Amino acid sequence: MKRFDFPLERVRRWRSEQASLEELKLQQLRAEKGRLESVQRGLEAAVSGAENRVLAQPAIEAVELTSLGSYRTHTRQKIRELQNRGRQHDAKIVEQLQRVMEARRQAELLEQLRGKALGEWQTALDKEQEDLASELFLAKSRRN
Repeated sequence: MKRFDFPLERVRRWRSEQASLEELKLQQLRAEKGRLESVQRGLEAAVSGAENRVLAQPAIEAVELTSLGSYRTHTRQKIRELQNRGRQHDAKIVEQLQRVMEARRQAELLEQLRGKALGEWQTALDKEQEDLASELFLAKSRRN
């Protein structure tokens, strides 16, 4: 009997590669989201540190308080922008998760088809071998 050949093997491999690619895109989106959160935490820490340094001084001049207020306002705006970008990334992550699940589903479907075809091929191979063994047994018994 000929060796097992799945007619959709190229499609199965392509679907599997597509699923891996979609998973990679998801990882990249999650990494970017983590980077945004890290930058946000850094800005929050910088504002807190600046406030502590200014307030820890024995005498505070009005210029320093004005500068601190401007810095705080500027930094809070940057933090809001980062939060907005984070929410946008959350939406992209949800969309990408759906793409990953669909790509996996399609790849698994072809895997199941391949498994079914392999099972049928194995059954046919077993039957062919059994038939051959029966023929050999009969031929040997007729000779004797």
